[in-house]
Amino acid sequence: MRTVLITGASGFVGENLARRFRSHASVYLAYRTCRPQTEGAGIVQVDLSRSGSFSRAVACLEADAVVHAAALSSPDACEADPELARAVNVDGTGEVARWAASRGARLIYFSSDQVFDGKKGLYAEQDAPGPVSVYGRTKLEGEERVMRECPDWVVLRLALSYGPTWGRRGDWGWKLRRGIEEGRTLPLFTDQVRTPVYAGDAAEAVFRLAGGTGTGVYHLGGTERLSRYAFGQKIARAFGLPSDRLVPARMQDVRLAASPARDVSLVSERICRDLDLTICDVDTGLRRQKEEETGCR
Repeated sequence: MRTVLITGASGFVGENLARRFRSHASVYLAYRTCRPQTEGAGIVQVDLSRSGSFSRAVACLEADAVVHAAALSSPDACEADPELARAVNVDGTGEVARWAASRGARLIYFSSDQVFDGKKGLYAEQDAPGPVSVYGRTKLEGEERVMRECPDWVVLRLALSYGPTWGRRGDWGWKLRRGIEEGRTLPLFTDQVRTPVYAGDAAEAVFRLAGGTGTGVYHLGGTERLSRYAFGQKIARAFGLPSDRLVPARMQDVRLAASPARDVSLVSERICRDLDLTICDVDTGLRRQKEEETGCR
């Protein structure tokens, strides 16, 4: 693996990916609005909502692997503009997949735990998807495009991720910490369950997948099933912040454009076995995050 192209490189996950790959390959970074903070062999600006934008921007590039992390990832934004969500998450993904196929590149596509309906929880790869939101439906359609358009593909369904912020866009935990520091009251769901995964573990998994062989769908979540409220409490404790601003709430009590699925916790046994990967628990991940953030000051 000599050359890697990462889309969505200025996002929270994208910046973590770029840092993991940069010492092992020539890394090209594609972004839409905010230029990535991590430097690469080349940086290009693309707009996946506009047909041909991606292909024109990378026309002169070659790549051994493409990591497609770009998406319209806000569920509320997807509900507000389904056509834009489809243009980016489905048609844009199809364009990336065709380009990867034309270069003989391996494609790692970031999907989401939101492709499930949340009625069961602890979803394994063989469980049937049933998205309940525009975001989830477009991510599932993106999976189908990837499988159809590129012979060498991996679909990675990623859970809610957290970790140090290297670029301009922080994760959910970063936003929560800012909210507490600003003295805001933050309602957090007690009845929405996820399996938060540390971004460093996710980046390591993608690095190993990009250098591997074979196609397939993988789930990647953490080792704990936590409600948003329980996760927020752990973040507050880890960073020495007062937790009295975190208010338990139920999903039915908060008006949202996109109603989240209740329990989209993932089972990640397959990826850990196939990649010999160890995923940390949340307390360990938050401790690692504090150490990394302290070390970069």
